[in-house]
Parts: sequence; structure tokens; C-alpha cells
Amino acid sequence: MRKILAGTVAILLTLGGHAALAAELANRIAPENIIPPPPARGSAIEQIEIAEILKTRAAATPEALAWAKHDNDIENASIFLPVLGPGWDLSKLPKTKAMVDMIMKVDSQESGEAKRYFHRSRPWIVDSRVQTCAEHESGPAANSYPSGHAMLGYELGVVFASLMPNHAQAILARAEQYGENRILCGFHFRSDVTAGEQYGSVLAVEMMQDAAVHGLFLPAQAELKAAGLSR
Repeated sequence: MRKILAGTVAILLTLGGHAALAAELANRIAPENIIPPPPARGSAIEQIEIAEILKTRAAATPEALAWAKHDNDIENASIFLPVLGPGWDLSKLPKTKAMVDMIMKVDSQESGEAKRYFHRSRPWIVDSRVQTCAEHESGPAANSYPSGHAMLGYELGVVFASLMPNHAQAILARAEQYGENRILCGFHFRSDVTAGEQYGSVLAVEMMQDAAVHGLFLPAQAELKAAGLSR
């Protein structure tokens, strides 16, 4: 499997900004080599996915809808606050924050390119019965596949589970919930979420396997142990 970050962290540190990582990303894992294409427009599978969105929304409690709206509005590491507790404060964890910032730059680059490659319409474009838990762009949104929220949740979740193995089960369960809420929120099909989870997990593993990334990973690991978040 190709490395996505070979040499890029060194470039980042030399240039002094995470923008360099996104701009100079080399040997990137092509999304089409990791995740399958989405179901075809009008296919039986797509119709099943539409039915799931409508059924999930109809059965949801007000509390569940509010939580889905909460998750829609947050795309950062604070999504894990409910399972890690008040000690999870990146303003007090600078070494961990440096690692998170790097992951989010990679995510922004990879998510955007994958969405442009697959060019799948959002559920409400496909079926006007789909309601969303928050406002969305009014134009023909063709950026549904893969789910960016699910990608980020699993990129962070897999890395955090490795950094804090004593919280691994709760972290990964929260990452899964974060993805599932995209269906409840009406923003994504089931296959969007599944693809985001798969692609995000691969990216997370590749980042952790890159030798240069250990320059950020190991200090974060020590910092989290000192903060009592890891054993």
C-alpha cells in the first residue's frame, strides 16, 4: 500500500505551516483504489438508502435529532468530549493539538478530492422528501460521497484509539455514532457513511505508519499520559 505522507511532514516543519502538508502531499492514496463507486443514480440500492433515511428520520426522537444537529455543526476533535470528559481540552494539550491539526489538514485535502472525483448528488437532490437537520446549500450539491464527517470521525478516532487505548472502545463507538448521525440528519446515504469510515480508517493507519509522523505522535502520546487520559 502506497504511503500518503512520505516526506511531507518534514516539508511541513521546514516551511512552518500545515498548509504545506496539504499543498505538497505526495504519493496520496487514490480514493478510487480504496472505496468502491457509489450506487448508481436511480438504482435499487439507492432507493433502499433513501427509504432508510426517511424511516430513520420518522422514528427519531427530538433528542436524537438535536444530537444529529449538534454533530452536523461540529467538525473537529471536540466530538470526542462526551467520551473523554473535561480533560479533553486541546488548548491545554499543545502536542496533541499539533497532531490533530496535521490530521485535519490531510482530511480536508483528501475529503475534498474524493468528493470531487465521485461527484454524487446529496439525498435531498435525489428525493425531495428528504429533510435535513440543518440548512444546506441550495444548489445541486454533488459532494455526497464519501461522507466528510464520517471520514474525519474515523481518522481521528483510529488515531485517538491508538493514543488512548484505555478509551479505545468508547472512542470508536463515538466515531461510529458521528457517522450514523449523517443519515439521521439527511445529509448522507448509508454508502456515503460506510465509504467515509473505510477511507478515514485507511488514512489514519497510513499516517500512523509513516516514520515522520512519529515526530508528532510520540510527544502527543506522552502528553496524554501525563494528563491522565491514557495509561
